[in-house]
Amino acid sequence: MNNINHEQLKEQILISYETKTPLFIWGGVGIGKSESIKSCAMEIAEREGLEFVETNTENGHFGFLDVRISQLEPSDLRGLPVQDLASGTTKWLIPNWLPKKESSKGIIFFDELNLSPPSIQAVAYQLILDRRIGDYVLPKGWVIISAGNRAEDKCSVFEMSNALCNRFLHSELASPDKDEWTNWALKNDIDNRIIAFINFKPSSLNRVDSHLKDKAFPTPRSWAFCSKLIKGREESDTLKRLIASSVGEATSIEFFAFLKLQAKINLKEILKHPESIENVKEIDLRYVLLGTIAEFYKKDKKILTQTFPLCDYLEPEFSILLLRFLKAIDNNNFKKVVTSDAKGKALLQRYADILS
Repeated sequence: MNNINHEQLKEQILISYETKTPLFIWGGVGIGKSESIKSCAMEIAEREGLEFVETNTENGHFGFLDVRISQLEPSDLRGLPVQDLASGTTKWLIPNWLPKKESSKGIIFFDELNLSPPSIQAVAYQLILDRRIGDYVLPKGWVIISAGNRAEDKCSVFEMSNALCNRFLHSELASPDKDEWTNWALKNDIDNRIIAFINFKPSSLNRVDSHLKDKAFPTPRSWAFCSKLIKGREESDTLKRLIASSVGEATSIEFFAFLKLQAKINLKEILKHPESIENVKEIDLRYVLLGTIAEFYKKDKKILTQTFPLCDYLEPEFSILLLRFLKAIDNNNFKKVVTSDAKGKALLQRYADILS
């Protein structure tokens, strides 16, 4: 099967929308299939100059209908039969959620399609390929995108028939690597301590093991949950429990040990004497230091100019990650300060391609 990353997925969705060709996205648990499809729908709405809405559309709107098809009954797609006494025939009452305005535009997202039983999948056949069910016709401005987990993901999926599979284009979304996930995390306000940890230990980003008894395990999605839980919390038993509840006991032990290294760092001394950063030789401590600086910067934006000299004593990969942290936290402040500070200007010139 065609294997793609998240950027290629957006390109694939754009092409499917333009050509109105149904697309099925396969992939593992918690790697961002649904979020990527919704994000791409928002980009299409912006390109079309329309307001993004998650309901049936009116004029000037771009609709995104997230339909968990595994939770539907056949009548929820096909509609209900009613007798037309005047003509002596049976007509169908179309479900309210289906778009009806011919001028409307949007995406119908059939999530978890292969979690639905064959009876539901069979009803979807005609809508997916022929863009109609009985007398109902899907407006020309809409496309159907679907997503689902694979059989090897232990998600109790139903096998899709060849007839249904052949109604879609198929691509498999790969789990994001460290760099791809870091780019996303910096734009989505993920706790900097988590970003630093994943950069230190990329194998902890996505660790799905069906043999483990722990029901919580690390995926891009569960790390996002973890970020919400730990924001603003310092080291404590509560913090440890919250981490374990989102990414599992084993990973929480590793991450909590990583956080405890903060006690070995005298940040104020390092900011005052940037050359002392060379004494921080352990790789894990250097990643901890970056996350610590970023979290401190959130509380005190005045330290930004003090962080620039540190880059003279850090390897380029650490300097770049630190600057990306600071830029993502407050882009406006970063731009203002970096262009007015001599050391900042030098760094901007040195890493122009990355910081642009």
